[in-house]
Amino acid sequence: MDKQMTAGERYERGLVLKRVQMFHQAVDDFRKASVDPQYTGKAQVQIALCLSAAGRPEEAVMAFRQALATHTFSPEEERHILYHMGRALESLGRYEECLKIYAWIKKEDPRFGDLEERMKHLRAGGTGPVPSAPGSWQTWIDEVCARGRQLKPQMVAVLEQAGQWLSRNADSLMSRRLFETQSADLPDTASQRLSHAFRQKPQSHPAPRDRRVESRRHPRVPVRLRNHFSSRGRTVAGEGELRDLSPWGCRVRSSVAVLVGADLECCIFPQDAANPFIIDSATVRWTSPQEFGLAFTNIRPGVQRQISQLCRTQAA
Repeated sequence: MDKQMTAGERYERGLVLKRVQMFHQAVDDFRKASVDPQYTGKAQVQIALCLSAAGRPEEAVMAFRQALATHTFSPEEERHILYHMGRALESLGRYEECLKIYAWIKKEDPRFGDLEERMKHLRAGGTGPVPSAPGSWQTWIDEVCARGRQLKPQMVAVLEQAGQWLSRNADSLMSRRLFETQSADLPDTASQRLSHAFRQKPQSHPAPRDRRVESRRHPRVPVRLRNHFSSRGRTVAGEGELRDLSPWGCRVRSSVAVLVGADLECCIFPQDAANPFIIDSATVRWTSPQEFGLAFTNIRPGVQRQISQLCRTQAA
């Protein structure tokens, strides 16, 4: 099925993978989508954003330049792309190049974002805090939604799930640009410290798994499926392997520690499907070394039906 995907489907799947911070896989999809001239420019932009979020600013700058070289963007879009390229150059300490880019943007749009404060920051040698610029790139969201009607049913389901997530997080999205990921707002070192502290946090009274008292209304079927999970604040995120599954919960094997009661977003990657099943909210019910159990507390009916069908297939 993977080989039959169109460039549009590759691009949309890349957006989903980017949202759950699976940047390497997202870049692979965006690169394949970029072969189609219709997607070359916007796919290169998404590649650049993934590379920036993954801590590879030098490669991100090159990808931004390749995107601009396609000459497929409106003047407003070009300013946004240049702004994010400037942010990547900032992280590399290439302030002179960055100031030239910001000066050009300011000339075209004197009220663009936080340019005035950011330029003062760079002229001072990059010292002191710089406020984040509010705003979003709504036109890109509208474009994705409009094209959804032309995609296969499973891709439409993915877009609906992403749209629901965007609606729930509209307030936070208004305070940052659409092209910025949550992980990019937090320096890598700080993110690593938070993740390390979370894993090392002692649990004086962990909730052990007790099969004798674990009564389920819905039996689970044994599976071996790839899974990605993350908390709302991205303080914990990782990959694991589903070992059993039902439409209402699952058991995950992973080296990443989680706490009982934690609320996670969860993506399940079926072996015979091109796109993940996205569970908007799953609560950790129990933990044990290298494993934990999830109860699906917010799942779209269409996704639940897909999981039910998968369970019936596995049980057959």
